[in-house]
Amino acid sequence: MTNIQSYTRGEIRRSIGKSLGILIDGEATSTTDTTSLIDITNLTGGDDEHNGKQVLIYDAAGSIVDGETSSVSDYAGSTHDATVAAFSANITDGDKYEMLKSPWSFVDLNSAIKDTLSRYTKLCPQLYEYESLVTESEKVHYAIPTTFVSLSTFEYVYTIGTDLVIHNCDDVWDELVDADVTATADTTYYKEGSASLKLVVAAGCGAGDILATEDITSLDISGCDQVAIWIYSSVALNAGDIQLLLDNTASCASPVEELDIPATTANRWTRHVISLANPYNDSAIISVGLKMVTDKGAFTLRADDIRAWDSTSKVYYKLPREYWRIVRGTTNYIQITQTALSEIGVNKQIRLTGYKNLTLPTADSSTIEIEPGWLIERVTADLLLNHSKSSSLDIDDKKAIYDRKNQWCERNLPNITTRVISGTEVI
Repeated sequence: MTNIQSYTRGEIRRSIGKSLGILIDGEATSTTDTTSLIDITNLTGGDDEHNGKQVLIYDAAGSIVDGETSSVSDYAGSTHDATVAAFSANITDGDKYEMLKSPWSFVDLNSAIKDTLSRYTKLCPQLYEYESLVTESEKVHYAIPTTFVSLSTFEYVYTIGTDLVIHNCDDVWDELVDADVTATADTTYYKEGSASLKLVVAAGCGAGDILATEDITSLDISGCDQVAIWIYSSVALNAGDIQLLLDNTASCASPVEELDIPATTANRWTRHVISLANPYNDSAIISVGLKMVTDKGAFTLRADDIRAWDSTSKVYYKLPREYWRIVRGTTNYIQITQTALSEIGVNKQIRLTGYKNLTLPTADSSTIEIEPGWLIERVTADLLLNHSKSSSLDIDDKKAIYDRKNQWCERNLPNITTRVISGTEVI
């Protein structure tokens, strides 16, 4: 399904609870202490009316952590005051809460939502695109990300309308080099042109040090939204260990862009595409640099082919199906023909399109990827069936209500079933 109204797990659960008549969705109307929940609008009934119910705070207006739970030990009807086991902070006017009575707990409802999504994930796979692969010289095998359960198309970037070279890294950076860094142009190990920038970083270099910078002719990249860079490191890098600096002053004295280099596997060239943070400030870039944010000890870092582009100006060509195939094994990969590689060329971005399973929610903030109205009815129906003969659920004619909801869900199942692109191959 696409173009559906996005609901979170928390919103789905509240709708199910209200549909079953076992949940109050309220808001504290007084600031009190850690054990007194007052709601003059939604908490009604006589003394002890809500004893034993569970309480969960969400969208807290105060200091209570969202998702924190408690239980009601006493309720005073005249003051609309539920005494609860102490929360971690005072209950604040405006704190939103769910109050749930048995036979189910919040955990039970969360599990029911997850179990239903698991049952229907094969009927409702989600369209998924991956654009982090790049063609390389003599390379015809490209690993398929494990997120994919099927593949439909292989495309590559044929042209980019706006594509500007910030630095080709064919010569050494020498405007500002840390005393513990040796900078050279490596003419034997590079990805583009005739060399890469090689930085040998000694142990004396510390966190926050700029490794090297280079001044460039003023370049306006304000019409771009992304920067691409090849990175090679002798040690594994976590996201943000190294930053790419761009500045409208010399030697990156006051960078207008401090872009985190994503996680990088050791001893392997990786091309990273990073979104610009402040493109409107990037109209006169005159220096580029690399900064070590986290002390990585002694290691070697290489960079090559730094460029900026407007991602919306990319033109993709679809590679005909006879030029690529899926090879299954311990690691699934795509194999393209030598003819295809010659046609595409090297350093060309690849876009794979296919499908992934529904993402199972792990938190109340998790977005549900299936039509919410259908999911609410399906889970509600199943819970009613499970307790159709139980006296703990105060609903008359539970089996009859289940039958109506189940019929509606079955009738509308085709509407939530994903219409898969023709030619899609299961991995």
